[in-house]
Amino acid sequence: MFSGLLENGLLYLKFDEVVHEGMRLGRNMWLDARSLAHMVENDVQEMGRPLKSCQWQRVLTVLDQGQLGSCTGNAGTGALGTQPFYDAVGRTVLPASGDAAAAEQFAVELYADATVVDGYPGTYPPDDTGSSGLAICKVLKSRGTITGYRWARTAYGFLQLLQNGPVLQGMPWYNAFFAPDSQGFIDSDPNWASSGVAGGHEVEAVGVEIDTTDAFSSVITYVNSWGTGWGDSGQFRMRLRTYEQFTGIDLKQYRV
Repeated sequence: MFSGLLENGLLYLKFDEVVHEGMRLGRNMWLDARSLAHMVENDVQEMGRPLKSCQWQRVLTVLDQGQLGSCTGNAGTGALGTQPFYDAVGRTVLPASGDAAAAEQFAVELYADATVVDGYPGTYPPDDTGSSGLAICKVLKSRGTITGYRWARTAYGFLQLLQNGPVLQGMPWYNAFFAPDSQGFIDSDPNWASSGVAGGHEVEAVGVEIDTTDAFSSVITYVNSWGTGWGDSGQFRMRLRTYEQFTGIDLKQYRV
């Protein structure tokens, strides 16, 4: 599934990818114990807010990473192209919202910079090693694009982050997830866990429909980076209950 290394409070995990044509992955894990000081769960007032359904507007076109393991760069770029971050910073740093080729090039360059700082051997180009969401955030902060970033470590913290804007989610990607159902759900097969992990993937969560009777039946909406021909015009859905069953996930949100 993956190989890992733990040293000085840093956890590195590199997923072994099962490549599916036209649906590349490429997310590795890089977790830093210092991130615990920057969790939304640390803010008692924020965690006490009532949860509401929300949907953040993705202004930037759906991207397509093609045969490159640049999902981290694509998800990071997508969040800059989604409100409220688009008006705050994305409008000034991203290509025109309809220029898919230029936006994808921005994502690839972001991915390339991330491979330099992510602590894994090899950099792109030429080494397509994949990268991490933490590396994407570090690069954007070093560029001055964002002022910082914060995390969630629980399902409730995840929902609280979504009240403020889109969230970058690094997750294990199971083989069953490559083929969403007609409504865009990747977890409609109750046996999805037995399909096996194909690798790690970084996606952008852009909204949630809160189920007031059963919070874990709440539905998260995501934008993927495999073009508009995949899923529901490039998007997919997943129940919060599925998220709760994952190990090896991280959730990040920009500060601008």
